[in-house]
Amino acid sequence: MLTFGASACKGCDPQGVDAPPWRVEGERAPYALSFPASWIAEPPHSINPHAEVAASLNDTLFFMVIPQKLPTFPTPDVFELQRLGIDTLDQAVDNLIIDRQSPIRLDGIEGLSVIARGELDGDPVRYINAYLVRDGYGFQLIAFASDEHSEALITEVDAILASWKNLSPPSAEADQAASLPSP
Repeated sequence: MLTFGASACKGCDPQGVDAPPWRVEGERAPYALSFPASWIAEPPHSINPHAEVAASLNDTLFFMVIPQKLPTFPTPDVFELQRLGIDTLDQAVDNLIIDRQSPIRLDGIEGLSVIARGELDGDPVRYINAYLVRDGYGFQLIAFASDEHSEALITEVDAILASWKNLSPPSAEADQAASLPSP
């Protein structure tokens, strides 16, 4: 394996190793996460009509966040959110195989992660999905790449998931103040 340090390029890449990550905050739900500088923001709806955030790396690795306000009764738990997410993935992907399911902790909140593979339009694809339920919101964090990029997918997604922040939900007073006309 070849490894290039920051000095190997001597400034040839303006978004090189030393460039700061870029951060996004959710508009539909209270969260934030950061992407390494080499990742590029994508129009979310170009990847999934329900995504709020989407990004890609070299047009080979893809990541998206699908937040949703959950119903209050019955309130789904993270297992239900995962089941629904996997059902949707199974409908979109041929020959879906779940390789691993395990707990994941994102900024102190327990969630679930799934590593899966399948075929999309005949091409082998790998998925890393994380599911989180917090303060009445459900979050699906979905990453995917062709099978040949699965090792890079794991490394890159680990860094992105490590940046996840659970922000405070807006208070009822803030919601009311935002809906009142300005004087």
